[in-house]
Amino acid sequence: MLGVGAALGSPDAEARDDELSGWADRLDAAGVSVGASYTAEYTAVVSGGLDRGGSFRNQFTADAGFDLGRMVGLEGGSAYVQFLSVNPERGGTLDAGDLQVSSNIESDRHLDTVFELWYEQTFFEGSLRLKAGKFDANSEFAFVDVAGGFANSSAGFSPTISVFPSYPDPATAVMVSVTLPTDSGVGVALAYGLFDGALGVDGVRTGSRGPSSFFRDGLSDDWFHIAQGGVAWDDGRLSFGGWWHTGVFDRFDGGTESGTGGAFATWEQTLWDFGGAAEQGRGLTAFAQYGWADGAVGETEHHLGCGLVIGGPFVSRPSDSAGVYATLAALADGAGFQRDELAVDIYYRAQVRDWVFVQPELQVVFNPGGSASVGDAWILGIRTGFEF
Repeated sequence: MLGVGAALGSPDAEARDDELSGWADRLDAAGVSVGASYTAEYTAVVSGGLDRGGSFRNQFTADAGFDLGRMVGLEGGSAYVQFLSVNPERGGTLDAGDLQVSSNIESDRHLDTVFELWYEQTFFEGSLRLKAGKFDANSEFAFVDVAGGFANSSAGFSPTISVFPSYPDPATAVMVSVTLPTDSGVGVALAYGLFDGALGVDGVRTGSRGPSSFFRDGLSDDWFHIAQGGVAWDDGRLSFGGWWHTGVFDRFDGGTESGTGGAFATWEQTLWDFGGAAEQGRGLTAFAQYGWADGAVGETEHHLGCGLVIGGPFVSRPSDSAGVYATLAALADGAGFQRDELAVDIYYRAQVRDWVFVQPELQVVFNPGGSASVGDAWILGIRTGFEF
């Protein structure tokens, strides 16, 4: 019987790859792009934490994009839809006791839903972009491009943005973005988004909802505002921004507060480009994040994250990647935490084929949940993904 590696590298598998590529090319010529992905992950707390059990989770997405310029002659117009299916978490944070959530595909409930559905229109050769519909705020704001391989949720966005309409609860929104290229090759971008704020205080789970609560259907009248500015150059980018939620929040001292907000910043820079057209994507990149929020109502008052990612660590494995990441959540004094939480995430992603990867991962969470009585959690994980 053939092993997995032999089967994946067989002539039949290569023929299937060519056939799929041919279908994709024909659809692309018609203005349609389709894709799907499946991610399966098993993690276990092997030391410390609240429980040393293991847990399995999986996530499936299917999406389609439509270039309306090619399809119907509407230049600059595009539409996108994505379906998400994810199983409920039975371990994960419940085992580790961490606040920063060691798996970014963890969900506290089962979802079979339209995760994103939006329309976008660009003007002036893409310099002005308008977008409306249901989408994940983290796809547009407070992200770090190079940090996408880490499983720890804080690598996606700062935990200070506790009411962020992101996975598993995107929200109906409108946004505008302006990009201003300069003669020096440095691009300057500004963006503003207005999102349904029903999740933050009123607890309306927008991940499985349409736009009704955006139009104030009686469930909520809250909004989430976010603005971001940034500059980008050939081998790096810097962004900074702020957010404001209009809900009425309970303070840790027993009072209430009308509205709360915070600020964030991200930076990423290629330190070492291995060079050569055949080695595109190979190199060493550093990144950092900072976030601040009002410690009177938010559990995480300050957040600092930093990491290194190496693409193509070996000449013989140009599509592999590896990374190390450290993230510190400085917890609010008035919330009763005893200590701050620090997590370290280390992974190696082996790209078995263009559409298959296997990723072992080690995370260590110091002072899980800000507790002095819970032992440091050592978490081993293995993630496998299929992308088409």
